[in-house]
Amino acid sequence: MVFEAGERDSRTPFGEELSIHLLQLGAPQRQALSTSEASGYDAVVERWARFFTRYDDPVELERLAAEDPMMALAKQTLEALSRDPEARRRAQRREDDLRLYEIELRANLERATQTGWNQGWDEGRTKGWDEGRTKGWDEGRTKGCNEGKAALLLRLLTKRFGPLPQAVLTRVDAATSEQLDAWAERVLTEPTVDDVLT
Repeated sequence: MVFEAGERDSRTPFGEELSIHLLQLGAPQRQALSTSEASGYDAVVERWARFFTRYDDPVELERLAAEDPMMALAKQTLEALSRDPEARRRAQRREDDLRLYEIELRANLERATQTGWNQGWDEGRTKGWDEGRTKGWDEGRTKGCNEGKAALLLRLLTKRFGPLPQAVLTRVDAATSEQLDAWAERVLTEPTVDDVLT
């Protein structure tokens, strides 16, 4: 992509010197252009992409320098900068700063993850404990109440109708609180067990 600066209304560019060229260097490289294809903008972009991605390969740099005088100048400039102790010190400092930034970023991410995990654990444990205790209490009370109602109903049915078949015992055990209340009210008035449990 190429962006050029220019006048807004007439779209007149300010000049060839003022443009921004964006290259995607991380994408898979196209096969190198042959010398017959190496012309125009695409060839220039392809050479610069090779230069920026293969700057540490002396054979590739020599090949580029042989292809184009601009690449030869870029190679000479890179070599001069590499020999300059101040430029090397700045480059090393930049690399160290980037490494430190990445280390701090990882540490902050780990710290944030651990903090979030701890907060989630504490909140979940506290909330879970409170909710679990309340839910357990409610469920236990309801279950105990239903079991008491079922036991009383079975005693009343046995007193009135004698030994009960297994199907009746199973049905009473599976009944809801409302069913048990309704059946208990009919124990004294209905003539058979089946009538009570309808």
